[in-house]
Amino acid sequence: MTKVDKKIGSRKAATIWNFFFLNIRFVVSMINGVLIIPLYLHYIDTAIYGAWLATGNILSWITIVDPGVGGVLLQKVGYAIGKEDKDDIGKVITSGTLISLALFIVCIAVGYITSFFIGGIANINVQYRSEVIDAFRIGVWGTAFSLLSNTFTNFVLAYQKTKLHGMFVNSIMGLSIIVTVVLLFNGFGIRALAYNMLFTGFSTLLYSVIMSVMLIKQNDIQLSFQLPYLKSFSKIFAYTFSSRLFDTIASNIDLVLVSRYLGPHFVTALDLSRRPVKIVTGLANNVSISMLPALSHLFGTDDKDRIRAITIRIWRIILWLSGLIIGGFVLFNHSFMINWVGKEFWIGTLNNNLLCISFFILSIGYNLSNITYSMGDIKNNSLINVVRNCLYLVLLYLLTKILGLTGVILAFTLPIFILIGYYPRKLFAKAEYTKSDIRSILLDTGVVSGILLCCVLITCFFPFVSSFVWLVVGAALFVIGYVSLLIILSSNFRVEIKYLQKFIPSKRLAPNV
Repeated sequence: MTKVDKKIGSRKAATIWNFFFLNIRFVVSMINGVLIIPLYLHYIDTAIYGAWLATGNILSWITIVDPGVGGVLLQKVGYAIGKEDKDDIGKVITSGTLISLALFIVCIAVGYITSFFIGGIANINVQYRSEVIDAFRIGVWGTAFSLLSNTFTNFVLAYQKTKLHGMFVNSIMGLSIIVTVVLLFNGFGIRALAYNMLFTGFSTLLYSVIMSVMLIKQNDIQLSFQLPYLKSFSKIFAYTFSSRLFDTIASNIDLVLVSRYLGPHFVTALDLSRRPVKIVTGLANNVSISMLPALSHLFGTDDKDRIRAITIRIWRIILWLSGLIIGGFVLFNHSFMINWVGKEFWIGTLNNNLLCISFFILSIGYNLSNITYSMGDIKNNSLINVVRNCLYLVLLYLLTKILGLTGVILAFTLPIFILIGYYPRKLFAKAEYTKSDIRSILLDTGVVSGILLCCVLITCFFPFVSSFVWLVVGAALFVIGYVSLLIILSSNFRVEIKYLQKFIPSKRLAPNV
């Protein structure tokens, strides 16, 4: 076994930079996915935009061809670096690249074949069907480039190069917004969104390939193709492919069903109502995502005490941050929607509360799944995902017909409890939590859940709508109140506050002479 040269960044620095740039990406995503939407609706007909959202879901189905090569490569390379096994890194990169190139070709082929049928699948009006199909085909290329780039970007992240990666990726995302706006102003309509995908996918691929080649040369990695290793490496994709298959279908079929059974207007209403919640919840998800490169490396060292301490801390931070975000959306999403796109896109208090609570539970389960995935629990993670999404698909079909939009949200919510039933217990065992650790986490969970329950009751019995100015003031007051309650009720939160105070410079008085 050839040892790895120490030419990687520290886990702590890599995590900090990754978290920083993920939050920069959050800001860019807010601009691209929320603030710029009124511009879309101004330059693109609402019916055409609704059709694009539905076909965009179908476009996401094409990503099913990727069994998750990038994620597996990140875990395998990071783990090999932790064990200082350079030979294994060369084998993983070679196998992953060959598989990704084959999937790139399959993605293009499947996309073009699918384009002939999307008009009927999404029930698109014949009047603008050709325009949407053209945009779809452009989007196919963007999707294929993005899939291929995942392999190389995850290799870069495995070497803890999160700072440089973040700078490039966020620059590309910022430029893509400019490209979209310019194209909209020049009358490209829905094609502007498709060219955005193409520009982002190709630019990311170009950067990630160049960076990967540089890292391979710098670290003297010998690429090695061995058919037996390729076969053993591919076996794990039987599980990850099944997981991604059902995950992709489940994540992208709801808007198609809503379009088919409830109409294009409800597609836009559902997508716009949940989009801000989904994007902002990403702030909490960034905690575990930013640590994925470092976690795989840490688990490779098998340092039990550090693993236990770090995973407990991640869990608490995710819990507190998710509670803050979701509590805010429970209270203020109605006002936000009216000030943002208008009351005609509001889905109602009951639906909003269900949606918010589902994203809170999902955030906890998703982040815990990231941690156990980094530990190497890829098989069980994939199986849990398959079970959850199978249940979701069944419930979605049944409840959409019976309960309409509420049924769509309920179908999304109920299967998430499977995650909460599995991942906490798995992490307790793998990280060797003590009974005291478990009690402490459950206590903090109870505190945050109690605060969220109070928020739900307020919206049910004291509904309100405010102007944009009072929305900002109310959100600020909620943040202050939420943090104050955690300081009072959670001893662990007080410990974190004291820890953060160490980084706040204090003025020292000069001694009296």
